[in-house]
Amino acid sequence: MTEVTVASILEAARAQFLRTGVRRTSGDDIARSAGVNRATLYRRVGTKEEIVRATYVHETQRVLAVIEKAIGDVPTRDDDPHFDPVAYVETFFTVTISQLRGNALLRQLLEVDREQTLLGLTLEAGDTLTLAATLSSDRLRKLRAYVGNTDVSDIEDLSGTFARLAQSLLLTPDAPPRLDTEARMRAYARSVIAPMVLGRTTLA
Repeated sequence: MTEVTVASILEAARAQFLRTGVRRTSGDDIARSAGVNRATLYRRVGTKEEIVRATYVHETQRVLAVIEKAIGDVPTRDDDPHFDPVAYVETFFTVTISQLRGNALLRQLLEVDREQTLLGLTLEAGDTLTLAATLSSDRLRKLRAYVGNTDVSDIEDLSGTFARLAQSLLLTPDAPPRLDTEARMRAYARSVIAPMVLGRTTLA
């Protein structure tokens, strides 16, 4: 018998939400999809509301893993003297926004459960924003090190700001800045994001 883990339950919840949305999904629906009884479901994860929040966090972790794989790590100058930090920032930003806007679960939930999903993406989005900021913080520190900028005092604030920017661009894509093509996303990242990320540098 396959072991029932919290991750497998959250994957089952994700699949069920894709089929029927959050509002029309009951705890029993999730339990059946996960192959467990209701008592096990609540014991391992919690109430439906807790399952919904945990599924958002789980989905955020999955998306961040996709982003990490797509952008790769930041090398040291000794490892790769030809690395282009500005191009890296462009790719990081473009992949992130594209992954968020193209996310199947978010698109489905915004379509069928708009009010509840918007609540999860705003007032209840603390955990997901923290996860996103953690990924940004790691990369920003390494980028600063690569270009010879030793000032990292603003990294945490920048990371949180970028997480909130991505949130805003997901929720209101039709407002300025108009980032409806990859070319525009890259141009925006190059002119606006990269200078903030790299700061004052000593890179020749």
